[in-house]
Order: sequence, then C-alpha cells, then structure tokens
Amino acid sequence: MSSQHAPISSKFFSYPLLLLVFVSFFNYADRYILGVLMPSIKADLALTDAELGLISGTAFTLFYATLGLPIARLADRYSRRRIISIAMALWSLMTAACGMVQSFGQFFLARVLVGVGEAGATPPSHSLLSDYYPINKRARAIAIFSLGAPIGLMVGFIFGGWMAEYHSWRYALFALGIPGLIFSGLILFTLKEPPRGQFDDAKVANEILPFTTVLKTLIKSPAFFHMAFGTGLYTVVWLGLILWLPSYFSRSFEMDMGSIGLWLALFIGLPQIFGMLMSGILTDRLIPKDIRWYPWIPAVGILIGMPLMAYGVYSSNPILALIFLSLAFMISVMQGPASFAGIQGLTQPRMRAMAAALFLLIVNLVGGLVGPFAIGWLSDFFQGQYGDESLRYALLVVVIVFNTWSAVHYYLSGRTYAEEFVGQ
Repeated sequence: MSSQHAPISSKFFSYPLLLLVFVSFFNYADRYILGVLMPSIKADLALTDAELGLISGTAFTLFYATLGLPIARLADRYSRRRIISIAMALWSLMTAACGMVQSFGQFFLARVLVGVGEAGATPPSHSLLSDYYPINKRARAIAIFSLGAPIGLMVGFIFGGWMAEYHSWRYALFALGIPGLIFSGLILFTLKEPPRGQFDDAKVANEILPFTTVLKTLIKSPAFFHMAFGTGLYTVVWLGLILWLPSYFSRSFEMDMGSIGLWLALFIGLPQIFGMLMSGILTDRLIPKDIRWYPWIPAVGILIGMPLMAYGVYSSNPILALIFLSLAFMISVMQGPASFAGIQGLTQPRMRAMAAALFLLIVNLVGGLVGPFAIGWLSDFFQGQYGDESLRYALLVVVIVFNTWSAVHYYLSGRTYAEEFVGQ
C-alpha cells in the first residue's frame, strides 16, 4: 500500500459499499424487470419475438456499451460520485418513461435512454471499489457490489410478475423508476471519494494518461481481450436466459406470470447471490497462490454449469427445470466477480474506470446485442417446426454453443495473465 494515504476505513462492510450496492440493485432491477413483463408487453403492443429482443437487448445495449468509454474517461479524471449520481437519475427517469410508451418506436427510444444512463454506473463504481479495498479484499467487494444483479433480478421478477398479473406492466416500470431518483441524491450528497491508488505500490503509475495511450494499452493486452470476450459470450447465455425464461415457462408450462416471477426469483436469483459471494471469497483465497485464478475460476464455473443449464431448458418437468437451472446459475455466475476484479488488476489506477468501460463495451456488444435478439430470432425460426416449444430449442442452442466458446477464451486469458498483471 502506498505510504501517502491511509485506508478510508478498516471495516470491510461500509456505508460507501452499501450505497454502491443500491446503485447496482437499481441498475439491474430497472434493466431486467422487462423479462417478466415481456409477455404482457408483447400482447399489449402486438410485438414479435424479434422486436421484443430488440427492445430488451439491442436498444439498451447500443448506447450502454458505447457511451461507457467517454463516461469512464471522465470518471478517471473527475468526481466518480457525481457521475454515478447523474447517471442514476437519468436511467431511473427513463425507466418510468418506459411505462408510458404507446408503440415499438417509443419503447425502443426510451430503452436507448435507459442505456445511456446506466452506462455511468459500473465503471466508476468499480474504480471506487478499487480505491476503497486492497487487492486481497477487492474480489469480495466487487462480489458484494455485484449482488445488485441477482437481488435486482429477484425484486424485479417478483414485483414485475405481481404487477403484470394483477395490475399493469406500465405501473411496474413507473413504480420502479421513481425510487432511483431518491438514491441518486444520496450518492451525490453522502458518498465520499477515496484517494486514487491508495492501496497501490509506489511503482504503479497514478498519472492521467492520454486517452489513446489507455486504449492502446488495453486493446493490445491478450489477457484483457480474452477475458472480456469470454465474459461477453457468457453474457449471451446469461442475459438471454434472464430475459426469455419467463416467456419460456409461460409457453412451455402454461404458468401464470405471478407464479413465474416468484419461482424464478427464488430459483434463479437466490442461487446467484450465493455463487457470487463464493466467487469473491474463493478468488481472494486462491489469488495469493496463483494470480491466474482470475480467469481460471470463470472457465471452470462455466464448464461445470453448462450441462446443468442445458438440461434445465430441455427438461419437460418444470420442477426439474427450475432445480437444474438453479444449480447452473449458482455455479456459472462465479465468473462475474473474478472477471471484474481480474480486469482491475491489469491496469493502473487512472486507467481502471476506462478498463471497466472497455470491458463492458466488449461484453455488451457481444452479449447484449447478440443474446436476446438471437434467441428471439431462433425462436421465430423454429416456430414452424416446434410451435410453442420453439423457444425451448432456441435456448438450448445458445446455452451449448456460447458457454463452450466462452470457456475457451477464459483459458486463453490465463495463458498470459500472470505476465500482464500490474504488481500491487
């Protein structure tokens, strides 16, 4: 640790970490509540599966991914808490606006603006966490921050399923968007900025580097590229299933949306919480022994989870499907904290928000643009042969192909990760 700064707090669980968990929670709840609302939206606006895939994936991802880089550049130079606060206010307002749209075009535009706002959440947050926690605690901190995803998913599915069943999908989006505005104010007025690079060795540079230098450094890193591309390929599967499983259980098992929201929240959301926490703990324990566990943990988790996930979407028994999907998500999501912490270890302090943003750009261009739309397109393609079961086979193809492909890239990242790691 640098001798110039003392740690902001000796406690692991802190108020800043709690605030950032709420940022992550609203980021994902606002994003993935759409999954359980899609059957109602499809019926109300008379949309095709491909159009639903464009709204849930492409519209959001296009600007979420591309704007992450300039926003992260600002975060590496200026106040990270202000950027997070402004971004959170924007995406919360636009989530509420999604509840008032009347056409595919309006919905597409509103989701684009949700993506613009949410682009300012994760990169500055990861940069803050890298300055709040030293390397032997960083994966756990990022794992706890990442709990916003499964918690947001659970709340979004339970709340969204209940609203879709008994009220309206429009009310669900409006009601979820408003509280985010309140928390954006808490971020602005109560979150403190830690000294940049306070846990880094003196030999690790902390100066502001030119944008082109940062970009070239990251792009030329094989470990960075393979980890980012591997995460993107896994996101094709993860995001695709999150957004399409409610429709799958509705069509294949004729379950009502209230029940689907509850059961998926319990069987898909809760196991991810456990898996992410275990990933943080396991990663922090294994890293001192071999730094290459950053890419190895994701590769192992994905390969173990893949057959469980495949059986889950193929099973004709809804209980077995939920059980196997539960185990698959618990194991495979262990890739998340290890990947994000691993990316931070490849960069200098003033490059970390940019590294997270470029990482997310690759991840979302691959996962967000391809996943939901590909499953929707495959479902439409298989419609003539399999009827209402077309979505099942679309999911099965994506699970097998993209999980395998993802694990290969994590393995390739591990081949050069140790020599590229920035000593801290």
